[in-house]
Amino acid sequence: MSLFAELGLRRYLNAEDTFTTNGASCMPPEVYRAMEEISGAWVDLEQMQRRVGEALAQCTRNEGAYVSAGAASALTLCAAAAICQGDPEAFLALPDASRCQRNELLVLSPQRNAYSLSLAASGARLRWAGQAGVPLTLAELEDALTPRTAAVCYFVFHGAALCPPLESILAAAHARDIPVFVDAAAQLPPAENLWRFTEMGADLVIFSGGKGLAGPQDSGLVVGKRLWTQRLLALGAPHEGLCRGSKVTRETLAGLYAAVKLFLSVPEAQRQEQLLEKCRLARSVMTRCGFTDICLVPKGPVGQDSPRVLGCPAGMRAQDLRQALREDGLLVGYDAAEDALSFHPQMLTLEQTWEACRILERRALHGEEA
Repeated sequence: MSLFAELGLRRYLNAEDTFTTNGASCMPPEVYRAMEEISGAWVDLEQMQRRVGEALAQCTRNEGAYVSAGAASALTLCAAAAICQGDPEAFLALPDASRCQRNELLVLSPQRNAYSLSLAASGARLRWAGQAGVPLTLAELEDALTPRTAAVCYFVFHGAALCPPLESILAAAHARDIPVFVDAAAQLPPAENLWRFTEMGADLVIFSGGKGLAGPQDSGLVVGKRLWTQRLLALGAPHEGLCRGSKVTRETLAGLYAAVKLFLSVPEAQRQEQLLEKCRLARSVMTRCGFTDICLVPKGPVGQDSPRVLGCPAGMRAQDLRQALREDGLLVGYDAAEDALSFHPQMLTLEQTWEACRILERRALHGEEA
């Protein structure tokens, strides 16, 4: 009996996005093999974390790198490292941050989102610059910086259009000797994002390991300045303290390492052409099924360079077709701005895309009879 049958699980094809609730991406065989190889042996986990970090730093063109237990966990650890300034005794007292001289993190109000709670979990006090939904000026951001500001936290996707350019934020913070941490969890592809933000001057940049990188879903990749990645290494699991509950296994370390190498081995032009080929299949099916307002969007649902196809189905609401496709085992997105179905093939192989398109065509043409 298969695990799906034994546990009563439904199998889906994911043409929606790298959302955690969908299981993010599927790992390729190279990642499984690396995890299997390391699982049959014991290692010094701290040594492995250090060696993997050194190797990942080199291949991503960064001073340092650290593997976390997911991107949200990385936010907590980075926040803790900032307010403790590398002091292990202060770290062990967290979430009581009263002994930390700089115990505030500056977050931009237009970027308010649920992941900010991961920063607060460190014990840091969140200080908000500006107002939610209102454009933030650089002067307002500078006024919000205080002697207690341990770091500025910037989210690449959430509310970025209402905030000053990251370059300006970096200059303002660094002029006061305040580091800037960037959450770019879902901003892959393109591969150049692995070094673009740090080359701009960001002190630490966080990526999800289980989204665009197609590594273990419970992994995160932090890249940046060696000073800060060394602090993460000294404070994070397997050491005691706040982040002990965010352990990273040897299998996760090996899997993410393999995933990053595989991701970087594919030329970006080739990756984009593969994505476009899958989008052309979806567009062809939508055309045959009488969809209207079909268009190719160059960005994924959370702003990554990953094309998707939007279209409005004929004779039924996009939301109704979306639900029907889910019942058929196909996950697709809904673009509220366009009131359209969103087919995003970043997570699918070419073979899986063909299968997903067959499901879409069958349901769109035959409706309830599919």
